Amino acid sequence: MKQKPKYFYRIFIPFVIVGTLAMMLFNGFAFLFTKESFEEKITLEKQENVVQTMNTLEQKLQALDYSFNSYIHDTPFKTYINQSLTAREFPAYRVIDKQLNYISSFGPSRTTVDLVSLKGNWIIDKHGLKKLTPAKRNEITSKYLSLPNPSTWLKDKEDGSSLKLVKQTPFYQSQRNGILIIDIPIKSLSSLIYKHSETSPMFIYSQDGTLLFQSKSGDKAESGIHKKTVETLLNGHREQTGIFDVKSEDEKYKVAYSRSGYNGWIYVSKISSTEFSQAMKPTIISTVLMSVFMLVVMIIIAYVSSDYFSKPIRELQKYIIPKMPKDGMKDEFELIGNSVREVMEKNQSLETIVTSQHEQLKTLFMLHLFHGRMNEREIAEELKDHQYTRDWGSLYVLAIQFDQLDSREYTRKDKDLLLFSVNQIVSEVIDAEKQLTPTVIDSKTQATIFICPDKNYDQHQLLINQYAESIQKTVKEIFNLSISIGVSRPFDQLTETSEALAQGIEALKYRLKIGKESIIFYESVSEIINNSEIKTYFPKMLENQLFDCIKLGESEKAKETLHQLLADLFKHNQNPHELEVNIMRFLNDLMSLRQVMGMDTLVMEDHKTIYQAISEMKTSEEIELFVKNRMVYPMIDTVTERTDSQYKSISEKMIHIIQNEYDTDLSLDLLASRLHYNKNYLSSIFKKEFKQSFSEYLSLYRFEMAKKWLTETNMSVKEISEKLQYNNSQNFIRSFRKIEGTTPGKYRELQRENYLSIKG
Repeated sequence: MKQKPKYFYRIFIPFVIVGTLAMMLFNGFAFLFTKESFEEKITLEKQENVVQTMNTLEQKLQALDYSFNSYIHDTPFKTYINQSLTAREFPAYRVIDKQLNYISSFGPSRTTVDLVSLKGNWIIDKHGLKKLTPAKRNEITSKYLSLPNPSTWLKDKEDGSSLKLVKQTPFYQSQRNGILIIDIPIKSLSSLIYKHSETSPMFIYSQDGTLLFQSKSGDKAESGIHKKTVETLLNGHREQTGIFDVKSEDEKYKVAYSRSGYNGWIYVSKISSTEFSQAMKPTIISTVLMSVFMLVVMIIIAYVSSDYFSKPIRELQKYIIPKMPKDGMKDEFELIGNSVREVMEKNQSLETIVTSQHEQLKTLFMLHLFHGRMNEREIAEELKDHQYTRDWGSLYVLAIQFDQLDSREYTRKDKDLLLFSVNQIVSEVIDAEKQLTPTVIDSKTQATIFICPDKNYDQHQLLINQYAESIQKTVKEIFNLSISIGVSRPFDQLTETSEALAQGIEALKYRLKIGKESIIFYESVSEIINNSEIKTYFPKMLENQLFDCIKLGESEKAKETLHQLLADLFKHNQNPHELEVNIMRFLNDLMSLRQVMGMDTLVMEDHKTIYQAISEMKTSEEIELFVKNRMVYPMIDTVTERTDSQYKSISEKMIHIIQNEYDTDLSLDLLASRLHYNKNYLSSIFKKEFKQSFSEYLSLYRFEMAKKWLTETNMSVKEISEKLQYNNSQNFIRSFRKIEGTTPGKYRELQRENYLSIKG
């Protein structure tokens, strides 16, 4: 095989090095990102498993807890828990046992219930009804009545094979005469644990750090969570759910946890590094194989490409090497490069000298014109030097500005580049004989002197409109941005250029009235701009209505009023200067209200004040969006949040009083006196929260209690009517018939017949 020249390897070796580095960086970053993605995915999955496990298990436990709560508050339970049961009351025992078995079915499998009556001196367990022995009575008293809470979860310390829910009855009395002991085998919880990876065992700890449950992996139980970690989760981490990194001397792992809002238990899943490694194995193998494949392909491509690129060099050798001195040159490749570089540098320098200076001088001349720095003699000389036409009938200045450039999307450099691009578009759209060199005046404005050969002003407006629309359309197509164009009055002396530029910029201020993508002739708006007799207009009444809506948290009404206020401002203030003053007045009133409401000062980008930000806005739409989204809507949200919180607290207090004192002479006046609020204010809050009046809610609640008494007690209709604050029993009977469609007596008979038919 023929040996390759040096320049071949100078092409081939960089190809190989760059390709190898690129491949290593690409695969390395891909591996790192994939690893992080895998770890995040696994971690989030385990966290979801923990939450799912907690929800599934607590659904069962809560159902069991709440069912027994309802059971022990039932009137029949309160009756027989205080009585003694013997063989004579066997039917009663069967009913109790049936009820206990039925309610225990709501919990995990193999859940059993023991009911102890200390007053009746008996116990019902899975073996039947027994009389309490003194030893058993002492054991139960010391073990369960000493618990601080009437309802307590605890783990059986004797064998640790079950969880117990102990309920002392009655709940709200200091003298307890009954105990309900619900026993849940820990093994039965395994069927409720959400099925997840066996490498991540599940642990459940109580509020005091006791391990209540741990899942198993295979035949061997996984080691528990480090004790210090459990203490940290119980005392240090107050978040409801999260991920916690554990670093100990023995190992390093993560734990996903979720804290129960029901009983304070904390559910923990251990995520070992082994699980991450197993998940990454396929990725590592595929990455290595792909790297090898890419390296082979890259070397082949580099070899073929180097051979192809070296062909032109071999051709150049025939012409350049015989004519160029080789002293100090490493190889032919460097010799060819130096010769080509020398020719290109000479050519480029000549072109730069010829073209750049002429364009720069033109731009400098236009800037002097627009800033009023030249007299007639100097202008005439410059026109001649730059070969501009000196034959015109009328001149106009076209001032161009972007309607809206968000500072968060465009930097100062971006805005300058966009203006220079617009400058180039103007020079291409307007015919060369109808313009002097377009120029960027400052960071906001581009200006062009438009040449008309005659003084037919009506025809000029049509022509300028056509060119302006074409410029707007081109900018929209290329940059998807809108521009507005201000056109000065016609003039015929270039010494008036600076004044004409000021007119064009002044005309652009009228965008506040007519919106973006405007073409505004100063001639058509000058009377409005300069008319000092036009009266300013400020909708103070609408402003007061808006502020009242904000204070009351009436979101929809506030939004409608704000839209109407801004529409009135833009409609009735013809002069843009007066409009700007009134907008600033409105903003100042808004800021004052914001301070009264205790809200933080609004911070703008680039350390601007609100007034500076508004003054830089070009259109009414931009101003309206700013006022709505940055000022008014946040104020409404703040008031609404505060009001909702206050309403909820007050309404909850009212409901609590109704449910505890419904059988007293309860009225809205009485609640207003106790809660220290106005009667009408409480009435409006209650209706807003519950969609019904206070009196309607109280009547319906009393009616429900009446039906309960008629069904479960032997109270007479007269006693019930008196207890529910009716003046006489006839009024109660009429109200009951109106709501239920029957009298209280017939309702009681019907309910008892239904009960007997079900029991039979």
